[in-house]
Amino acid sequence: MPALLHLCLLLLFSARGSPAPAEGGNVTVYAALGDQAEFILYGALPNYNQTAHTSIEWRMNITINVANFRGSDRTCGDVYKHRCKGYKNGSLHLSNLSRKDSGYYNVDFYNDGKLDAKFWFLLEVQDPVSAPVVTFACHANETAELSCRSENGTRPEYSWTIEGNPLTANFNYSQNGTGILIKPQPVLRTVICTVKNQISERFSHPLNVTCADPVSEPVVNYSCRADGTVELSCSAQNGTRPEYSWTVEGNPLGSGFNYSQNDTRIILIKPQPVLRDVICTVKNQLSERSSHPIKVTCPVPASTSGLTPMLSSTEPHTVNSTVEGKASDITTRPSKNTNTSKTADTCSNHQCFVVSAIWGATVLLVTGLALILGFLCTMPKE
Repeated sequence: MPALLHLCLLLLFSARGSPAPAEGGNVTVYAALGDQAEFILYGALPNYNQTAHTSIEWRMNITINVANFRGSDRTCGDVYKHRCKGYKNGSLHLSNLSRKDSGYYNVDFYNDGKLDAKFWFLLEVQDPVSAPVVTFACHANETAELSCRSENGTRPEYSWTIEGNPLTANFNYSQNGTGILIKPQPVLRTVICTVKNQISERFSHPLNVTCADPVSEPVVNYSCRADGTVELSCSAQNGTRPEYSWTVEGNPLGSGFNYSQNDTRIILIKPQPVLRDVICTVKNQLSERSSHPIKVTCPVPASTSGLTPMLSSTEPHTVNSTVEGKASDITTRPSKNTNTSKTADTCSNHQCFVVSAIWGATVLLVTGLALILGFLCTMPKE
């Protein structure tokens, strides 16, 4: 009950020399727009005999007549005609509520024209909340900023759950109105915003929130060095905080291979004749992708083979290859040999065969001509 009004009533009854009436309140009644409300008096005035009265009057904000009950006659005021109903103990029922119905309601109990008791209610007519919509945005530091908004509803209150748990100190966050700012997490699963007021409650659809990118399929590059070692690199174009690993013939690249690793992406393997089924795997907390198996081989360095002449050039002997799903051919530049005399004096098998065939045909032709001439010379003359 408003303090000023209460004081005025006390002064009024004191001036008349009458005892102050029994009084009770304030009870708040919440109701939905277009719905109904009940002002229940049962037990409201425990020290007052609610049957010991001759009439009851209901008023809104003191001045507006709502209803008058006298015996079995229950009459509603003009504003509330066809919208109110009274009960035997003086309780009141209102229907088809509008926002204008919000306010203070007082009920006065009279006995032979004398005010015996007064009771106060506060009616608040509210709009039900609508289903909330959640949106989020990612910042440069992978912080997720979420907001929740209900289009309709009187004085909505918002709350959050993540994986069924209330958003508490377990999550490092700040809240401003309907929005929250959550510090980096790989994935926030089943994020739900709840909005409610005194008459309704609605939930958003569950949402998974992430500010990290899944990794893309990795690309493998390799090159052969002059000392016969092979240098491999693996990179994924997309992915937040990727982690790289290697397998060779199904085995993790570990103590069985002599290698060095830099930034988890480049390795240097010491001479091996052939590396088969080399696979690079990249993963983060969202996804995992692997490259296609490739076969890596490099030419044997000249310094380690007795059959291969020494290189006359100090130029590095390097083979580069880029592999995207398939092993590529390796092309090397021919070495320059300082000893070429034997090569000039000898012939290949194909060349020798051709020369022999020419000489054989020549001998056969000469021999055949000689035989023919001899035969002609020995024939008898007529």
